[in-house]
Amino acid sequence: MYFKRLFYLIVIFTLQFNQTYSLDIKIVLKIDNIILTNVDIENEKKYLLLFNSNLINVNDKELIDLSKSSLIRQVIKEKEVKKYFKFETHSKLGDKLIEEYFASRGYKNQREFSKFLIKQNLDIDIFKEKLLIDRLWNSLVYEKFKNKIKINENEIKKK
Repeated sequence: MYFKRLFYLIVIFTLQFNQTYSLDIKIVLKIDNIILTNVDIENEKKYLLLFNSNLINVNDKELIDLSKSSLIRQVIKEKEVKKYFKFETHSKLGDKLIEEYFASRGYKNQREFSKFLIKQNLDIDIFKEKLLIDRLWNSLVYEKFKNKIKINENEIKKK
């Protein structure tokens, strides 16, 4: 009987002092059929800080604005890239980009880099997709405008 009462008391105290924290998820932007939430913006902040450590010095409001802009550009890039490229055929390129990235940051292997991302609550697949979209976007822009670019090597040598 004593243990039963003690058990009930422990359960009651635990329930009374247990506070539940919830994150309100709000729709911040809608681009065509793609909805971006405040959680997406927070995650983008983390990715931006990972890509550019100089952003640590930027205040939170500016970082949120940068994150929104970055997400908008990312959605636009992704839509355009998907018109010209199939992501499935470029998975090896994505793996190579991840490998180049973690090697340039001093990680020994992908497992070590994945552990770092997990500690930051980031997903390596999303990270790889971001790298792949950026690389394919750069290729697309180059292919579209390469004939319109004139490079004057003499002018470059003079400078």
